[in-house]
Amino acid sequence: MAHFQPDSWVWIADKEEMFLPAKVLNSFAKGEETTVMSEDGEEHKLDAKESQICEECNPEALNSEISDLVNISDLNEMVILHNLRIRFKEDRIYTNISSILISVNPFKLLPLYTPAVLDSYRNGSRGMPPHVFGIAVNAYNNMLSYSENQAVVCSGESGAGKSEATKLILQFLTDVSSKASITTGGQGVVDGGPS
Repeated sequence: MAHFQPDSWVWIADKEEMFLPAKVLNSFAKGEETTVMSEDGEEHKLDAKESQICEECNPEALNSEISDLVNISDLNEMVILHNLRIRFKEDRIYTNISSILISVNPFKLLPLYTPAVLDSYRNGSRGMPPHVFGIAVNAYNNMLSYSENQAVVCSGESGAGKSEATKLILQFLTDVSSKASITTGGQGVVDGGPS
């Protein structure tokens, strides 16, 4: 039976957020009543049934600076949801899981698509924060490096921002390829829609 020590972190069930990280205040084992404290300082009294479903939380999951979730040693659904939630609250709507970009629609304008931001991704995405322009530049560079067609898949629910992401990718590719065409005489973006 799992036993949790004071000052360690656990995942607790939450009706709104699914899971929340909470700091253990007193030593307890699964199935024992206890009180824990969430990140915002709110105490949560857990009955035996609620403490039975507590899981250990790696403190890495609390760090919103981790922008690529493959760098978290214990990656699971709770970590992914929490990282996306805390990054969203900081207007960091893009998060990577290796070469996959997760985008959370902010439903407001953010200064993420200015010409200066576009230019900052022109030379590649290495060392840059996750961004839809990073996906675009990687596809473009792979097309040039391997002389093979590339595809970017935008997936999500209705209203998730797939059309906006596609427009931004095309904006980036058009800008980069038109400047490349001017300097190299090469062919730019040929088709931006499904065949």
